[in-house]
Amino acid sequence: MAAILFNFKVTIHIYRYMIKLKDLILELLENVPQKGKSSGEDAIKWKSDAKVIKKDMTLDEIINNIEGIPYYKDVVVDYDKEDYSWEVTKKVVEYAEYLKKHPESIANLPPIIVVDGKLQDGAHRISAIYLLRERMDKQNLFWNNLKLKVEFGKKTDVE
Repeated sequence: MAAILFNFKVTIHIYRYMIKLKDLILELLENVPQKGKSSGEDAIKWKSDAKVIKKDMTLDEIINNIEGIPYYKDVVVDYDKEDYSWEVTKKVVEYAEYLKKHPESIANLPPIIVVDGKLQDGAHRISAIYLLRERMDKQNLFWNNLKLKVEFGKKTDVE
C-alpha cells in the first residue's frame, strides 16, 4: 500500500511539473516573433544532392557580397522618422526588439539563403540586425562581430 501511495505522489508531482513546463513553452512561443504579412514565401528547400556552400558571415560581409538585399536602409530611415506604417518596418523592428532582448536566439535562426548570388531568404533578419547595429543598440559591438549562417546554392539545387 505504501508503494502505491508513493507512486501516486510521484505521479502528481510529475503532472504538476508537466503543466508548468507546458505553460513556459506556450509563453515562450507567444513572445517569439512570427512571420508577418511582409515576409516572403516559405523557406527554400535544397535538393538532397545539392552542392550547397555553407558559410558564417558578418553583416558587412553579407551586405558587401550578396546581391539583392532589399530595404535594410529604408527601415533605418523609417525608424529615424518614427514611421511604422510600412509592414516591413513594423516586422523588422519587432524582430530587432526580440533579438536585442534574446541575442542567444540568433543561434536558432534559419540560414540566410542565396541562390545564384542573389538573396532569396533572410532580408528581414538582415534588416533587423542592421537596425540594431546602426540605431537600436549601436553601442553593443556584438552586432558588428556577429556571424550569421548563410547557404549558397544554384537554382538547379532548389526543389
